[in-house]
Amino acid sequence: MREYAEKIRERARKLLAEGKVDVFIGYRKGSVAMMNQPVLIRQADQADLLHWDSHCGLNLCNTLTKRTERIGIVATGCNSRNIVTHILENQIKREQLYILGIPCTGMIDHRAVTRTVAPREILEVEETGDEFTVRGVGFSETFRKKDFLQRNCAVCTHRNPVIYDELIAEPVPEQEGVNAFSDVESIEQMDPEKKWAFFAQLVSRCLRCYACRNACPLWPAYMIMSNLPWLPSRL
Repeated sequence: MREYAEKIRERARKLLAEGKVDVFIGYRKGSVAMMNQPVLIRQADQADLLHWDSHCGLNLCNTLTKRTERIGIVATGCNSRNIVTHILENQIKREQLYILGIPCTGMIDHRAVTRTVAPREILEVEETGDEFTVRGVGFSETFRKKDFLQRNCAVCTHRNPVIYDELIAEPVPEQEGVNAFSDVESIEQMDPEKKWAFFAQLVSRCLRCYACRNACPLWPAYMIMSNLPWLPSRL
């Protein structure tokens, strides 16, 4: 992951210095352990802000909608598929983008790690190969990355970008024999009463704060295609 970070910084610095892009979108190291955040840089000397490790799970595509600049952006398999949808739905033009493709073996589920070490607080995390170590006051524990992948990463069959201008590393092997819809199948097998109870519980905490809408990179496209009001009164 460290070599990825260096390559991202190097390419972003060059793209901005040569004027090939007006802004570069990537990740920066978060102030909270295991919580990296999106960052937009416009100057070549800001490239050192860019970071990459297994805690870059936030989707960058909701920063693309309706932009008019020339944009450089890092894209894993899932990000790249969202970019394709944005292009198809006229939320961004392909010629505006310089896509820096990143082969990905999955992101760590920070919530699962936090639950495992609770009530202790994680203050630092270090990733080494297929393992990572979390540290806090009076403790240090090492885990295997594959045991703490985000669920979507655990069943991902598109680890390599599907669209890019440049790939920063060799493609990684795609996963085979995984069932990405096992949870959907379990719901389909429920009787009507159990399904109703499941979805009622799922939406019971909804306050209509619209945070889900604002976080979703595909929401503008969804609204255009569906022509339906967001969050209908009867869920």
